[in-house]
Amino acid sequence: METRMIIVIGHVQGVGFRFSTKMIADELGITGYAENVQDYVEILATGSAEALDTFTRRVVEGASPSSSVNDYSVKQLDLDDSYKKFSTK
Repeated sequence: METRMIIVIGHVQGVGFRFSTKMIADELGITGYAENVQDYVEILATGSAEALDTFTRRVVEGASPSSSVNDYSVKQLDLDDSYKKFSTK
């Protein structure tokens, strides 16, 4: 299992982005959270490398139809995720 911090910048707040991100995470068996922070969304995600690659691709392609991602970053974290499910904050 891997844990990644994904920062997504763009038109991603108030457009159902976190809800859609949760749906994708649930579908792929990923745990963690998505949270609005200032003018971006912070995502902590734990899962298999393959699931995280798919998750990241789908999220940055536009998790919700009304969202628009201008930029993103992914950082591998060295920690054990204690989350049992994926939630939005």
